[in-house]
Amino acid sequence: MHKSFFCDVLSRGFPNQNPLMSFLLFGYGELLATSRPDTLRKVVQNIESAKVAFSKAIRDEFHEACKKLFDYDRFAQKSTASWNAYKLCMTSKYTMCPYCQQSLAVTIYRDKKNKALRPTLDHFYPKHKYPYLALSLYNLVPSCHPCNSSLESTANFYEKEHLHPYEDAEAIQYSLDLEAYIKHRELGLSTPLPKVTISKLAKAHSLYEKAQRSMQTFVTEDRLAISEAELTRFVDALIIYSPEKLNEINSSVFSKTAWLLTPDIALSFNRSNYKNEWLGAIKRDLYDLGWRI
Repeated sequence: MHKSFFCDVLSRGFPNQNPLMSFLLFGYGELLATSRPDTLRKVVQNIESAKVAFSKAIRDEFHEACKKLFDYDRFAQKSTASWNAYKLCMTSKYTMCPYCQQSLAVTIYRDKKNKALRPTLDHFYPKHKYPYLALSLYNLVPSCHPCNSSLESTANFYEKEHLHPYEDAEAIQYSLDLEAYIKHRELGLSTPLPKVTISKLAKAHSLYEKAQRSMQTFVTEDRLAISEAELTRFVDALIIYSPEKLNEINSSVFSKTAWLLTPDIALSFNRSNYKNEWLGAIKRDLYDLGWRI
């Protein structure tokens, strides 16, 4: 659907007298709609390189023409159009912000006349700098308002690369000394309860720089700290509901029924669907640690 919508958008851009716009549309028009982030990055590289050969007047004209053609404000409206930001967000399979997993990113939309809500669409490569990517599918990340507006704001993720939720592996991972945690719980030691920490990524890792910038931009460590109480409850449940204890409960309590107590129910957490869980990535890593003890 987005590709069909984008084709209609492009059809309004021909012909165009601006040489940069012609270069964009004829050379990269078909790539803008649904290409993945790595391809969009190459488009940006080529377009920005081509711009240096033209005068400021032509570059300014190109910028304004892109803003007019790839009109995000129009796309973002709750309209009767066959395709808009609300309908795009309704197709998302995720209900949590991919940057923080601490805020909902849900959509409710029936039609133009009814009340509606949707997550903000973060332009990973900012539209004020690269207006020709304002409607590119993989440049639109459904996210919460704090991550999009308050934290990222006008940051340029092309110039300073960050982890892309649709492209990069999850390089930010979490850990906890579970043995020390269990010992603390058992003995009631006076020392502080061990806390969840962010695992250190080797500097040689290909995503190291991206991960560091992402953690800084989205204040990952601070957000981890304010989630301490929630994570402590999860770890306690994780320890109590070990696989052996689950089997014991199922054998003694539910042996004569068709219903079984599962890890998902016991922990209020679905490992296979962690991206739609509150603090999902953190709980995923703790879950994997817990099931190994």
